[in-house]
Amino acid sequence: MSRPNFNGLDWLKFAAALLVVANHTSPFLSYSAAADFLLSNLLTRIAVPVFFMTTGFFIFRRLTRDPLTDRQVLRGYLLKTCKLYAIAILLYVPLNLYTGYFSDSFTAYSLIKDIVFDGTFYHLWYLPALIAGLSITVIMYRRMSMKAMLAAAGFLYIVGLLGDSYFGIVQEAEGIARLYEGMFAVFDYTRNGLFYAPIFLTIGAWAAKQKPPTRTPFANAALFAGSLGMMVVEGTLLHAAGAPRHDSMYVFAIPAAYFLFHWALQWKVRSSKRFREWRVWIYILHPIAIVLVRGAAEALKLERLFIANSLLHFAAVCVVSIGMSSITVRLLAINRNSDRPSLFHRA
Repeated sequence: MSRPNFNGLDWLKFAAALLVVANHTSPFLSYSAAADFLLSNLLTRIAVPVFFMTTGFFIFRRLTRDPLTDRQVLRGYLLKTCKLYAIAILLYVPLNLYTGYFSDSFTAYSLIKDIVFDGTFYHLWYLPALIAGLSITVIMYRRMSMKAMLAAAGFLYIVGLLGDSYFGIVQEAEGIARLYEGMFAVFDYTRNGLFYAPIFLTIGAWAAKQKPPTRTPFANAALFAGSLGMMVVEGTLLHAAGAPRHDSMYVFAIPAAYFLFHWALQWKVRSSKRFREWRVWIYILHPIAIVLVRGAAEALKLERLFIANSLLHFAAVCVVSIGMSSITVRLLAINRNSDRPSLFHRA
């Protein structure tokens, strides 16, 4: 029996990593504010759901509801993720110093809040969200049916929506608004491991435990395009109404990520272990690449090309991020015993 081919998911995650870079560099800003809003504020919001969904898929393929086996799988993955998070925190201390993170407003409480929920740099929230979200999802898996898991994760997502893109609804209800303000004293955004991550991890788990749908690649592509189009309409209307407090969470991001995931499973492409690990380090390192590109452009008097021109700036940051990631993965491979699993093997 042939082994399943998941190379399409590797390419999907690579593309999602570049979308995260786009979200932080606004590629079309110097050409069209409307086009940049469409890409940077809406289309890029599909990237992190893809990360969570594929992680849920690969983790839950290995879970069997045997307590000992499942505990070993989860513990091993969470320990590796915590290790990566610790490395990332230390890696960004110099930039934290440069940006004034350790200012008068810095306290032990703010540090704990950032480590547990918000991340100590603007993109690092993803790692504590993954740790918390996966823990919650596995707990639900141990106690619920898959349908009940989806319902519970969906409820958490609705709570998160009302603190994110749909916050305008909450502001009309004084009691609920106070409840959310209390939440925001604990974390800055509901886009976190409690409310955002579980639904996409659970959908990934559902995909791992169910027979794959029989839709054709064209059908999955069309359904993805339709869902993405509805997400764009949703986001545009919400922004026009001034509803978002933040704009990471949308209703139609769920079907868009779902159909994109199943479409990617049908891609007939090649991949490799090193390429698979690139996307992790592109995500981790791209803010450093942004600083390097800006610094080099200023030193070489090329600001008009690589800073003022937003599309060239984005392209340069992508090239530097990929280069740094390739070097990092190569160095890790040299220092790693070849028979040990990679830090983020297939997740």
